[in-house]
Amino acid sequence: MSTHQPFDSFNCAVPGGAGNDPSALLTAKEKQALIWCYQGKTSWEIAMIQHCSVSTINFHFSNIRRKFSVSSRRSALLKAIETGVIVIEEINSRGAHEPD
Repeated sequence: MSTHQPFDSFNCAVPGGAGNDPSALLTAKEKQALIWCYQGKTSWEIAMIQHCSVSTINFHFSNIRRKFSVSSRRSALLKAIETGVIVIEEINSRGAHEPD
């Protein structure tokens, strides 16, 4: 049994590769949590903003990491930006506290 991966499996590592498909369907709360993460907020701060518990926010990030098949919050954020799940220009153009 070979452990070598074909070169096609690295498509997600290059711009325009297969990894740029927004295949992960995130909930509105998960997207909001990622946007607040992009803006440098901690889980506690995001919980206060979204009027929920820190455990709930950490649960959202756990689901996000699972959906994107990554192991960190920052990797999930990068993947969301790369795949277009969240768009930086839209975040920067509207106010941080402006409702969706």
